Amino acid sequence: MKPWCELIIQQQTPLAIAGEWQGMSLLFPMEKLFERYVAACLKDSLPPDATLHTQRSSEYLCTHQGKKVFQLRPDLMITQGEKSWVLDTKWKRLDSELGSKNYGLNQADFYQLFAYRQKYLGGQGDLVLVYPKRASFQEALPVFEFSEGLRLWVVPFDLELRRIIAIVGMSGNS
Repeated sequence: MKPWCELIIQQQTPLAIAGEWQGMSLLFPMEKLFERYVAACLKDSLPPDATLHTQRSSEYLCTHQGKKVFQLRPDLMITQGEKSWVLDTKWKRLDSELGSKNYGLNQADFYQLFAYRQKYLGGQGDLVLVYPKRASFQEALPVFEFSEGLRLWVVPFDLELRRIIAIVGMSGNS
């Protein structure tokens, strides 16, 4: 703790380069902080009849010899009456200019959300991947369509304005 106090009192800036001064590392699990921040911001902005669930864990991918296996735990789920949305937060960099390279999206994330869709949305509805807004990712990507009635949105979250950038054309599931 003392090295951090000295750093602050002496108004020094820690740099990750070789040098004589040695200090302690302070690391944060940014993916968890981002998920919790998005959840807190969404909770504050939802209509009164909507409910935000975090880390819902009632579903499993399959059963094996009568035992449930591979628990599915989406980061966030919003329910409002008969409508539900599954959201997954990603602390990763996207680039909306890289359409030919899938914008830097990870195929495994799509499979993950596809599984959530089956178990939490009954195969229909809207899935949302939430990434931090940055200079190269200012607005929602064009929608990804799995099949009729199932869409995946990839949207930026503005950390300063504390909100998801508006998604034109998104509605609840039928």
